[in-house]
Amino acid sequence: MSPWAGWLLPPLIGAVIGGVTNDVAIRMLFRPYRPWRIGRLRVPLTPGLIPRERAQIALAIADTFTAHVLDGEQVADLLLTEPVRARLRDKVAGMVDQLGGLLGANAAMLSMAKGMAGDLLLREIDTLARSDGPSGDHIRERIHERIDALDVARLEALVLGFSRKQFRAITWFGVLLGGLIGAAQVLLTQVLPAAG
Repeated sequence: MSPWAGWLLPPLIGAVIGGVTNDVAIRMLFRPYRPWRIGRLRVPLTPGLIPRERAQIALAIADTFTAHVLDGEQVADLLLTEPVRARLRDKVAGMVDQLGGLLGANAAMLSMAKGMAGDLLLREIDTLARSDGPSGDHIRERIHERIDALDVARLEALVLGFSRKQFRAITWFGVLLGGLIGAAQVLLTQVLPAAG
């Protein structure tokens, strides 16, 4: 064996072990998707953490989303934009025109009716959207249901899709840490005894 092997192998082996163990730990967040069993006994650490705790994770994501990203008021504001309001006014005006034509109403009366009906409809929609519309609880429940209903493989693909860079950094940190531990081992076994 080369005299350099005692110096190079511990950091190299430590780096490989650190990278592999971090990579396996990340994969074990999702896998296995279902519990493994030996007879009636469930194998420990199966299923993975995220499949096992999916309902609680989905609820935590839903709570965070509605508390910090988008609540019922904001959804109502998104749905009732000025272009939507203008389209509703146009629809009401068209309906009033048709009704006025059937009833033989004059132009001044039709114009006033269009404005009043449009304003009344928009006020009612706004009131409904803000009071009975998509409340924070309703939005939270829908998000919770959607995430909880996702197939675990699909959920894994989603999470890995937006956090792949961070998970890769964790794996490389394991490589670095393992290499440093191997270097410390060389220091303790090769350098210090030779100096003493």
